[in-house]
Amino acid sequence: MGRLPLNSLDHDTYDVIVVGAGAVGCASARELAARGYRTLLVDRGDIGEGTSSRSSRMLYSGVGYLAPDFPLWQVPFKLISIWKRFLYARNIMHCRAELVNDIPYRLTKHRFHYPFRKGDRYPHWLIDFGFRMMETLTSRGVPLAYRKVSPNEAVIESAMVRGLSTPLPDIAIFEEYMYDWPERICVDTALDAEKRGALIRTYTKVTQIERSNNLWQITLSEQSPEMKGEVMVRSKMIVNAAGPWVDRIAGGGRNDIKRVLGKKGVNVMVHLPEKWRGQGLEAFSSKGEPFYVFPWREYHFIGPTESLVTDDPDNIQVLDSEIDYILAEANYLFPDLHLTRKDVKHSWCGVRPMSTLDGKTVSLPVRSITDEDMPGLVTMTGSYIMMHRHAGRLAAKSVEKYLGKRGQPANGMTYKPIKVENVNDIIKIITNEHVVRLSDLIRRRLHDGLDPDLGFNRAEELSLILAKTLGWNEQRRLSEIEFFKENTNRVYRKIDA
Repeated sequence: MGRLPLNSLDHDTYDVIVVGAGAVGCASARELAARGYRTLLVDRGDIGEGTSSRSSRMLYSGVGYLAPDFPLWQVPFKLISIWKRFLYARNIMHCRAELVNDIPYRLTKHRFHYPFRKGDRYPHWLIDFGFRMMETLTSRGVPLAYRKVSPNEAVIESAMVRGLSTPLPDIAIFEEYMYDWPERICVDTALDAEKRGALIRTYTKVTQIERSNNLWQITLSEQSPEMKGEVMVRSKMIVNAAGPWVDRIAGGGRNDIKRVLGKKGVNVMVHLPEKWRGQGLEAFSSKGEPFYVFPWREYHFIGPTESLVTDDPDNIQVLDSEIDYILAEANYLFPDLHLTRKDVKHSWCGVRPMSTLDGKTVSLPVRSITDEDMPGLVTMTGSYIMMHRHAGRLAAKSVEKYLGKRGQPANGMTYKPIKVENVNDIIKIITNEHVVRLSDLIRRRLHDGLDPDLGFNRAEELSLILAKTLGWNEQRRLSEIEFFKENTNRVYRKIDA
């Protein structure tokens, strides 16, 4: 479907308006449309442009979430907490299996290593038990293929293990998946929601939400280049899925309660030895935080950092100190690498919306928040891309509780992505996939934005196709190239050695 004129929505009424077209918002719209609700999905930018595009790109197992955040001697006294962690970890593994079975074309499988080191935060037997328990009880036919081997065996199998600091008592090897393209997962999900009946309007900012005559009244403002306009629409319910921005939507919740705190994660892209290609590593940093070496085509990226932030996510940037910390941790793990800033291709950061509970930040679970003082408003917090469908189901259940059931949950994918083989296929994408800007096409519709050059090599060629298809004049085409360059350099920071 082509892009809707903003004035075509004026004074329209919906069952649900979903604010935010990240992974959770797209999944919520998909689930709601499948269940028969008249649904509108809006975002101030493009689909998947925000936090969903800044992820660590890994389909994590749930093992790490079993780890208690209290001393092990307290375990017998906190069995309920341990049980909740197991249920959450099991849910993650189920979500993992769902995505592997449903969208294998958006995932790549890799071999990961877990080095058991002296002084690790958790006993080695506990980590081993956690992996084996999750494999046995929760994998749903998508195994971790976990096995524990001696360092001598691992060294024979893996060049990456040969680079680790020694001595190591044991090495674990397991299989895990990476998102080949997280932004495209969001686009596919949004287009699947559209196939099921949802309306999509990107570059449409929610500037005000008010309650009037038992309906929500939402003011929408045009955000696309060279266009202006503002309309008012109504809805019986709102799903606020704006990620780390949920508390910044005007009228989108109570001003006296913060529902999310941001957790900033930084990743650094480097070129590691050729024999390490396709292999990954999971360990703990010197701070006791999870630390990964992720395989990414001919490169690897390292991270993430984890730090709480309260600033506007729009203003969060990668700091030199964070880059230096990540490089130092990598050099500690692999003492022969001697990584410096000159080895960094680029870096990026994202802000994950961590749920708050009683004034504290909690890592789990994903939450669908409702408030009796604001009937019909649902706020989604604390999710990851890997759990976006689960979050969408939670949102739909909250809507059903308020509006009543109408249809069946979404199953499978009804939208089939366009296979790009020639210029005509690119034109189809531009015409049918809500492309507004050059950056939308390069970074979130085509694979070029994930290439080592981040899409710069094809910007000129693709801008000409866009201009012809959408009727841009030369001034608009050139301005789009400049915007793409500036935006890409802001998101993917180049490092000064």
